[in-house]
Amino acid sequence: MQTHRVPYLKMCLVIVSVLMFLWVIIAERKNRDCSKNLRDVEVGSPNHNKKKRRQEKIKITAPPDNHESHNIKDYVLYPPNLCMQKNSSTQLDYLIVIFSAPKNFDRRNAIRETWASEIKEKSNSRTAFLLAKTENGKVQHAIESEAYLHADIIQGTHIDHYRNLTLKAKMMMRWVLKHCPKVSFLIKCDDDTFVNVENLLKVMKNKRTDAIYGHLYANKRPYREPSSKWYVSKEEYNGIEYPPFVAGAFYVLGGSILRRLYDASEQEPFFWLEDVFLTGFVAEKAGVNRTHESSITDEQFSPVCLALKKAASHNIRAQAMRLFWYQIHYSMIKCL
Repeated sequence: MQTHRVPYLKMCLVIVSVLMFLWVIIAERKNRDCSKNLRDVEVGSPNHNKKKRRQEKIKITAPPDNHESHNIKDYVLYPPNLCMQKNSSTQLDYLIVIFSAPKNFDRRNAIRETWASEIKEKSNSRTAFLLAKTENGKVQHAIESEAYLHADIIQGTHIDHYRNLTLKAKMMMRWVLKHCPKVSFLIKCDDDTFVNVENLLKVMKNKRTDAIYGHLYANKRPYREPSSKWYVSKEEYNGIEYPPFVAGAFYVLGGSILRRLYDASEQEPFFWLEDVFLTGFVAEKAGVNRTHESSITDEQFSPVCLALKKAASHNIRAQAMRLFWYQIHYSMIKCL
């Protein structure tokens, strides 16, 4: 009897593996079809002339005008009932706020389909995507449909740009303090971050709510090479080193320090590197501890075996995210 059962179980595992692989492929095609009408967002309409395409490139890459900026209070979209619970006195365990570019529909869907749904099942948590404003009407219309469908989009009024991430971080804290104040931990991550939920929940068990957790950098110097993405001139910051800060791809803010951090951020001069600003300058002003967490990686590429051991892995795109999640949950991976 036992001998017949073993091949049968093996056959079941093979069938499950094939079905899950097909799910990944179908999900990928489905998202590609949904994005079909938005193709000109990245490559431009074929009818546009070269001059217009050059202007679009300049608009995307040039640093934004922040005059409107450092004081933005309003939202284009937000889910008012995201943190609502049956018992109003219940504390939410985690609110995960994912920084996402307006056109990254596939990444947001991959997160919803994988680790965001899992963490909601395994903890008292909520997930939201934080977007900035886009000037592309088609993209904006698609975002509004997405917000209606999923009720998890928070969209600010500032223009989407890498140099506006600090505005996003301040907007995140402001929104949470107003709409989700009863939360033990606020997790900020980027939309190319893969979260191993089991590991994250183990790591965060019994953690204090008065600190910041993440991949800690100490004695980090500003990049002074103008060609660098992170170039900082001496006019922007003339210090030799930054204060200790945690990497911006994934960090955890204790719920009890959010008000202190936000108040300090309103007094601190604007600095465009969001992680240095919030978890460095602002945390120092507010007297908040930053704690290194080795299970959070800031590496630019994380193979699945590393993702198995870590709580969070960076630079994982949509298709890889679905494959990672499938491999971790449904396949028999052998890692050294």
